[in-house]
Amino acid sequence: MLFFNTTIFHLRVSNCAALLLKKILGPLIFCNLCLAQKQEFNHKAQKLIGTFGIYHCRPIALTSKTANEVVDLFIRDIDTKGLILKASDLALLKESASDLFSQIQSNDDHFIKKTVAIYTRALTTFDSILTTLSKKKLNFHENDSSYFLPYSAGVYYSPTLKYHAKRVERFIKSKCYERVTNSDDYAELTESEFDRKAGAFSKPILIHFQKTAAVDIKSAYSFVESALLNAIALRYDPHSNYFNQEQNQEFNAQLSSHIASFGFYLDESDEGLAIIAQIEPGSSAWASNEINVGDIFVSVKIAGERITNEDLPAIGIQDKLDKTKENKITLTIKKQNGLVKTVPLIKQKTASPENNVKGYVLTDGHLKIGYISLPSFYTDLEERSEPGCAQDVIKEIHKMQRDSIQGLVMDLRNNGGGSVEEALNLAGIFIDQGPLFIVSEKNKKPVLVEDVVKGAIFSNYVLVMINEASASASELFSNIVKDYHLGLVVGQTSYGKGTAQSVLPLDTTLLYAEDENAIKNNPDFIKITHSKFYRLNGHSHQGNGIDPDILLPETPGYSIYKENKEPYYLPADSVIKKVVFHPKPAIRVDLLNAKSVQRVKNSPDFKRYARVSDSLFSFMNTTQKVALKFEDYKKFKGENDRLYNSYESVFESSSTQIECVNNSTDHLLDPGDEQAREFNAKILQSIQKDIFVNEAFLIFNDLIRQQTH
Repeated sequence: MLFFNTTIFHLRVSNCAALLLKKILGPLIFCNLCLAQKQEFNHKAQKLIGTFGIYHCRPIALTSKTANEVVDLFIRDIDTKGLILKASDLALLKESASDLFSQIQSNDDHFIKKTVAIYTRALTTFDSILTTLSKKKLNFHENDSSYFLPYSAGVYYSPTLKYHAKRVERFIKSKCYERVTNSDDYAELTESEFDRKAGAFSKPILIHFQKTAAVDIKSAYSFVESALLNAIALRYDPHSNYFNQEQNQEFNAQLSSHIASFGFYLDESDEGLAIIAQIEPGSSAWASNEINVGDIFVSVKIAGERITNEDLPAIGIQDKLDKTKENKITLTIKKQNGLVKTVPLIKQKTASPENNVKGYVLTDGHLKIGYISLPSFYTDLEERSEPGCAQDVIKEIHKMQRDSIQGLVMDLRNNGGGSVEEALNLAGIFIDQGPLFIVSEKNKKPVLVEDVVKGAIFSNYVLVMINEASASASELFSNIVKDYHLGLVVGQTSYGKGTAQSVLPLDTTLLYAEDENAIKNNPDFIKITHSKFYRLNGHSHQGNGIDPDILLPETPGYSIYKENKEPYYLPADSVIKKVVFHPKPAIRVDLLNAKSVQRVKNSPDFKRYARVSDSLFSFMNTTQKVALKFEDYKKFKGENDRLYNSYESVFESSSTQIECVNNSTDHLLDPGDEQAREFNAKILQSIQKDIFVNEAFLIFNDLIRQQTH
């Protein structure tokens, strides 16, 4: 099994991968739906199962039980809201589910043909309901309600066709209300104005879903085939996938850093939502440290014009962003936990790799600590013509060392991973030489992965900030900091992904083809979990996450986005391996933790954070029944906005004890136009006012005092 640094096996450890692939795996349009093509499903499934049996770190037994579980995953992914399938459709799909693997092995295509027929019929019914709704005026005055379920709630499927039709109508009406309440002036609208706007929005909303349904019906076989193959892969573990050539290219796509842009790129999910698909390293979106892949696009303001996903599809919004001559926009997004954020961005070129990472200096007038935020571990997978994030961090450290920094904060909050190689290179900055972690593959002895480059670039302490969304390569790096006592890991318990994946062609014989284009032209790929990571003590954070040295208050809503909440996640285990390495002297974490706990307990900022967090957590975990009427929905929306807006504001300290400034090298550079200077000032202010950054600085202050006394 090939491992690091190859052109075929791309080692990926991104927590966002599952979300990105779920977005990518929308309806796929193929041609020639003939019998021969339909029989391809079994051939593809046989290859997938065969390859996973050889390389997956924990293959599954192909039993009737696992076949039923695959079908459950398939159902969950093709209809996440229960708007297409009814309870009767589920019953039909599950009738012969247990025979899936036996049919695959015997080249019997009965199950997939039956599944395609059920799904096509359900889509046709959904389309008919939409057509009926488009021919009538929606009644916004009848006694009807919409239910907002907790994030952890399962999908509900309609018991009857009559109930289903009414449910789809409620969904469309709620989308209309949502669109109206997303406007800036909704609070001032009268009931008649509110209803008029809601009625006006019903037409484009219905048209969007009708167009989507029409495409889905035409591509039903291809979609079902891809979704079933992907469900088989997902049954092995949450990070294994099947995808075709186009999806593989999108998954591995690298953004150009040579054009002026706002730094984020939109795509459309299978629910018609515009989502953040990619972020360009070094861009203003990257530098803001507020935007992540998978965030839902709410709106964007360009020169006073507010554009939403209801006005235009994702591709249309992206086109406007690409073509606008304006250099400043305001982006509104919704995070995974429901928090709505408004982020000002500027258009800029990022041709120089030096723009990818920025180093700032935190100071209280005496102590100087470097600060670097790293939203992902990026690298140039294809050409390797430009440095990855580790080299960019080195450049910034050299700059900040001219300011005589006494330590470094690496902010890896919301960093979902990326390149393992870059995580290793980053760790090498802080250690002289030695083993970094242990990796284990199926039927092989555990192997030590070493830092082969002798010499540390930075010898002072490093403090790593993590949260519940820090995953994969972020966790790998954090563990190395722990093992070598390089400093402290501070924040919340991380996501818990201690596995590595590789992308390879479904037809593995292509790996030995002499023609380089053979793989590029291959239509089918798989992403397979082949390795597990372990700390130098032989233990794994897989499934459980990393417990920080100093625990800070948790983020409400993030607790459900954990590895051990995913179906069929791989549980933690351990390995025995003799390891010789030379860590720094252990740090008295207990004393530092006691001081931090007391400080947080007495802090007005953290008291406010706890109070608002508790309210938000309660709101998220309670079913909200909202009458689809003017006053009721407006009241609900107002309370919802108040709650989330208050939460966003509690990250800002009311009595900051530090100042965040540009390092002296960057300070001497002309930041460009007035908008660039304004954006830089906002970044400095957001770092300076962050209550968690402030606490990290104070912890660092305690650490330095402790080590010097």
